[in-house]
Amino acid sequence: MVMNDAVAALFADAPASGGADVGNLLNVGLIEAEDVSNAIAWLVSDQARYVTGIALPVDAGFTAS
Repeated sequence: MVMNDAVAALFADAPASGGADVGNLLNVGLIEAEDVSNAIAWLVSDQARYVTGIALPVDAGFTAS
């Protein structure tokens, strides 16, 4: 789950109302938009010139657990 204004508003009162603490949903907390953009920047860089046809999850290992 990427932290953005919509997610922040959705979970703003969750701990007070007995809801889930969204920060604990992932092992490292919420993913920032910058984390996703860093992955995109790497994919379009020369460093990734031999990378083709992959799915690159940016989810702090959530899908692997």
